[in-house]
Amino acid sequence: MRNGFGVLGLGVVVGVGALWPSVVLADTVFLKDGSQINGSIVSMSDADLRIKTGFAGELTVPRDQLAGVSSDDALPITLRAGGERQARFAYSEDNGTQSIIVDGVPRDETSGSDDVLAEVATVAPKVVAAQQESDDTYELPQSDTLPPEDADYWSGHVEVALNGNSGNTDSSSLLTEVAALRDTGDSRLSFSASVDREEEDNEQTAEEYLGEARYEQDVTRRFFWFGQQELEKDEFEDIDLRSRTLFGPGYYLARRDRLTFKVRSGVGYQYEAYTDNDSSSEMIFSSGWDYAQLVGEWLKLTHEFTIYPEITNSPSENFVLESSLGVEVPIADSQVWRVRGALDHEYNNNPEPGVEDLDTSYKVGLIRDF
Repeated sequence: MRNGFGVLGLGVVVGVGALWPSVVLADTVFLKDGSQINGSIVSMSDADLRIKTGFAGELTVPRDQLAGVSSDDALPITLRAGGERQARFAYSEDNGTQSIIVDGVPRDETSGSDDVLAEVATVAPKVVAAQQESDDTYELPQSDTLPPEDADYWSGHVEVALNGNSGNTDSSSLLTEVAALRDTGDSRLSFSASVDREEEDNEQTAEEYLGEARYEQDVTRRFFWFGQQELEKDEFEDIDLRSRTLFGPGYYLARRDRLTFKVRSGVGYQYEAYTDNDSSSEMIFSSGWDYAQLVGEWLKLTHEFTIYPEITNSPSENFVLESSLGVEVPIADSQVWRVRGALDHEYNNNPEPGVEDLDTSYKVGLIRDF
């Protein structure tokens, strides 16, 4: 498990932590950039050190950014030479010397070791083992909680689905969707495009085109801001073009490997051109959430919900609701093939004359990740 903090991000939270006097802090982590983090050490592995703070919860620090560690109490450790011990850590900022008192016997750089901290394989080995088992066993694809491994920022999928529609069109159709995501850990750029078309007896029964681009940039581990552009064309809603441009803040209520739940709201501009050559434009507001959870080892649940009231045109009487509830399971033990079922709703409380206010679609699709 890796955290999206770099040296700069750690410096920011360290600055906040210095203003948090109400928490009793026992341990100190010293970073190579000269900053410090006060808290309670949870664990240390070959990859990172985890420390629980009173100002930002649990932080993960890459081990190669550590200058030294101090602890008030002895902690369980394992040495690279073998064996489990109890050790207390001490670090001198004056001369940059790390020392470790192992079972009452001090070790430091002056006693013949170039780097005594490197002699420690793990701190809290049982905790490290449980963390590694959890990390190895479970994965939530595209959960956008953690930076990707080895700077492999891009991922995506192609989906082909059988779509059943009710509302403005009562038919079945074949839907094709392509999506891509660039996730660097503290920023996310996503694109998606879908086509839903069908003909029966040489008559068009479904024709909808959707496109979306969204950029998110983290401000803290919880807060982020986003910009979003949506395009839609739906002949059976008499929409020749619907364009929405939105900007606003968001907040992660949960951001873990197995669960992400973020809320967001924004303001922007909506333009609609209709098939009868009429058009309208309004300032709009958006509010909603994105939810994803892994249940057990293979079942993934998702829900996306957004409401779009028109700010300048009686928002309580002119709004659109969009909801998408999904369930995904892998095919056998495949890492790239999935089956997805989805129930989508779009409700417009003030549609054009002759247009239904509710569209519902039921979808079962085959997904190939890349």
